[in-house]
Amino acid sequence: EKNIAINKEVFNDEVLESLGLKKEKLIESHSIEVGNIFDLKTKYSEPFDLSFTDEKGQKHTILMGCYGIGLSRLIGTVVEALADDKGIIWPESISPFQIHLVSLCTDEADIKKVDNLYERLKLQGKEVLYDDRIGVRPGEKFADSDLIGMPTRYIISPKTLANESVEIKKRTESEAKIISIDELLK
Repeated sequence: EKNIAINKEVFNDEVLESLGLKKEKLIESHSIEVGNIFDLKTKYSEPFDLSFTDEKGQKHTILMGCYGIGLSRLIGTVVEALADDKGIIWPESISPFQIHLVSLCTDEADIKKVDNLYERLKLQGKEVLYDDRIGVRPGEKFADSDLIGMPTRYIISPKTLANESVEIKKRTESEAKIISIDELLK
């Protein structure tokens, strides 16, 4: 048996024959095309007279192929495979940001403290998406955070600031934990 996939758009008897496949042995299923291969043969090498000489001294036209992985397709695949009913769940290894810093503060002094934490995290080399929107309810910010799907959410509120702490919630976990800001920045 062969491990092969054929797009419906190019599925025909000629393709099946060229691949040595029997229609009745194929299974239809859903998939996502992340990459592709094109057999260019001599389409481009002949016009440019691209050739090589083999060990017997005979000249041959170069056969060409084109291979590619589409970045946008790859991202779409990750999103489709790893999303839940709340939104995207980015794996840490390819997430656009490591941390989603969500401020629930409205007092000017508290906002400055959160801004300072944001700058300190960036100085540590952390990639931080900072939600500093004023006038947006906490539930809406949390829903947006889940939708965007960064791996870790840091929630700063007047209550956590009063305790010099931060609430940390992993996108893949239901429970949050609270740690001190000093511990966070170690």
